[in-house]
Amino acid sequence: MNPIINEAALYVKDKNLLVIADLHIGIEYELYEKGISIGSKTEDLVRRIRKISTRLKANDLLILGDMKHVIPRSTITERKDLLRFIEELSDLRVSLIPGNHDGGIKKIVGSQINIFPSHGIVIESLGFAHGHRWPDKSLVRAKTLILAHTHPTFSFKDRFGYKFTERCWVIARPNYTELEKRYGEIRLERVVVMPSFNPLCGGISVNEEGFIGVVDKIVDKNDMEIFLLDGTYIGRVNR
Repeated sequence: MNPIINEAALYVKDKNLLVIADLHIGIEYELYEKGISIGSKTEDLVRRIRKISTRLKANDLLILGDMKHVIPRSTITERKDLLRFIEELSDLRVSLIPGNHDGGIKKIVGSQINIFPSHGIVIESLGFAHGHRWPDKSLVRAKTLILAHTHPTFSFKDRFGYKFTERCWVIARPNYTELEKRYGEIRLERVVVMPSFNPLCGGISVNEEGFIGVVDKIVDKNDMEIFLLDGTYIGRVNR
């Protein structure tokens, strides 16, 4: 399992599998309603995915939740963008572990992509889930659990007090107390929280706000290491 430098993507070499999360196709419509008109960025997402998959010669694409954005019902524009996204990546086998924004996506995409259960899947020693609900018991018996959902970022402040954020990777120890209470025996050694693939999504600052929902209970917040997308090692949050 290798992160792709300068991209919010993982590559599982043995499986020739590219993993991304939180595309939020259709988020432009929400921004438009708030007075921000930027047009559809679906082509940009496709271009980036194709560039990575071509370079790595990946055959499979796994989307770790929130492929679409608008809830509870999709707009016409979002549905068109979703279908165009799938069509333009038809040379890849695309799979989705549904997230909290993916309600009703089966009606839109039909059988064009493989849709796994929302509680996650295990591929050899890796467990994959979106992170908006508790993962299946089999995932905590994997070696590594990969989650998304929270769009992790890291907040910086310069000497003039100006604050800015960068998307980041979080690698942490599991919260054994919480997980053993819920699942009994677990075998997890680490938890990886992926940044959002779509930069328009914004995020939650791990060094100021932490996490939300289930991810907040799965991760040991006292033992987290932070890496930026370009590979820069920030260090441990508690230090």
